[in-house]
Amino acid sequence: MSVQLPPYRPIKHRSGLKVMGAAFHALLMRELQTRFGGYRLGYLWAPLEVMIQIVILLVLFSAIRERLVPGMDFSLFLVAGMVPFRMFQRIAIRSLGAVSANQGLLMYRSIKHIDVIIARSFLELIIYFVTFLILLASLTFFGIYPSLDSLQIVLFCWFTMFLFSFGVALISMVIGFYGGEISKFISVIFTIIYFTSGILYPIHIVPEPYFSYLLYNPFIHNIELIRHAFAPNYPADHIDIWYFLEWMFVVNFLGLLLYKYAERDMIRSR
Repeated sequence: MSVQLPPYRPIKHRSGLKVMGAAFHALLMRELQTRFGGYRLGYLWAPLEVMIQIVILLVLFSAIRERLVPGMDFSLFLVAGMVPFRMFQRIAIRSLGAVSANQGLLMYRSIKHIDVIIARSFLELIIYFVTFLILLASLTFFGIYPSLDSLQIVLFCWFTMFLFSFGVALISMVIGFYGGEISKFISVIFTIIYFTSGILYPIHIVPEPYFSYLLYNPFIHNIELIRHAFAPNYPADHIDIWYFLEWMFVVNFLGLLLYKYAERDMIRSR
């Protein structure tokens, strides 16, 4: 009795873009599961986490918040500064363990280590930008209306902050891969950057010469421009967005350079 074989169907080779899209989708789904799979509140946890922090800060500074920030409501001041910086911080810190956390998926030749960083960074961008919109909408219920006349500036600042974060994420991935004691100090470094970026206080209250020293921090110029876009009366004479963009290009160049240098070692570790 002869067995009839199924008809031959040639294997269709997928294009490079389709392979990249499938790899990105797989990495994104994994990151979603890793990011929210262990929380009962799921996707609501990200905006709730930031909202709780802002409420605590508003309570702590309730007595002085009206005179603390010139030309801007203190609630809007916190939202405009805290949310984009938290996105940057999360992207950078989560990239430290990007290689070890995705070792299973990295066994596939079609998935590159940089794909992991792209997926993680993109997910954090979506999470925190949606959180940003939710918090801004929440402020309107309390009679706080940000100006939308310069919305394109806000979007530009978010996009450039994301690109800056991506460059730092590449550097963090290489540091996390090689390990060593330096990776333990990354969180400390970001804490220092957090408190010197004017997230919790307007830098105008800082006296000279310390005010001029703070302006060497590139994040200040991006965040302060967002605040000025939402509140035109907020002082903007100290902002130099080109300084931030110069840092952004340098960080991305350095990140890609380090990634190229470490890529062969990371492939061998699969």
